[in-house]
Amino acid sequence: MEKYYIDREQEQVNKTLSGERAKLSRMTFSQKISYIFTYYKIHIVIFLIIVGALVWIVHHRLNYVEYKLYGTVINSDQVDTSLEKTMPKLLGMGKHEGFSLIAGLSGDVDANSSSFYNQIDIYTVSGQMDFVFTDEVGVQYLCDMGTPLDVTEELPDNLMEIWTNREAEFSQRKENDDTYFDNYAAVDISGTKVHDYFGLDDNTTYLVIVDLSNNEQYMQNFYQLLYDIEMGE
Repeated sequence: MEKYYIDREQEQVNKTLSGERAKLSRMTFSQKISYIFTYYKIHIVIFLIIVGALVWIVHHRLNYVEYKLYGTVINSDQVDTSLEKTMPKLLGMGKHEGFSLIAGLSGDVDANSSSFYNQIDIYTVSGQMDFVFTDEVGVQYLCDMGTPLDVTEELPDNLMEIWTNREAEFSQRKENDDTYFDNYAAVDISGTKVHDYFGLDDNTTYLVIVDLSNNEQYMQNFYQLLYDIEMGE
C-alpha cells in the first residue's frame, strides 16, 4: 500500500508539472511573464535570496581581509597610501591578511578635550595601532595616554645603530598611578630614508612604537623592513 501511495503522489506531481507546461505553451510571452509572476512570485523571491546569499558567501571567502598590523599618522594627513597594498607582501603576510595605514588623526589636546572619545582613543582601545608617525605634539599626546614603548628597548640594535642619538625622551604617564616618568618614547626620523619612503611631510619627524595588536611576528618583520629601507636594500 505504501508503494502505491508514493506512486500516486508522484503521478499527481507529474500531472501538475505537465499541466503547467501545457498552460504556458498556449500563452504569449507577455502572458507567460504575467502568469509566472502572479503565481510564483514568492518562489522567485526565495530563489533570489538564496542565490544572493551564496554569492555573498563565496565573495566574502575569496576577498575578506584580516588586518594584522596598523600604522597611524597623527597631526598630518600626508602619507603614501599606496603602501597599504604593497606592505603586506613586504611583511610576509598571507593572502587574506592586510596592513592598515590611517592618516589625519588629531593629537591636539584642546581639539579633543570636548569629546568623550576621539579617534585616537578609539584606535587605541580597539588595539588598532602598532606604530605612529607624528610631530612632537602628537608624541606628547600619546605619552599622556601612556601608550608609547621605549624605542631603545623595542627597536632592534641594528636599526638603533643606524639611528644613533636619535632617540627622543618625553615625560610619560604611568597608567597604574598617573605619575610621570622619563621615557624614550620616540625616535627622530627626520631626513632618513624611512621618512621619505612613507612620504611624510617635514613636520612629521617622529616614529612611536605602541604595538597594541601584539602581533610580534609582523612587528619584527616591520623592523626588518625599516632596516632594509635605511640600508637601501
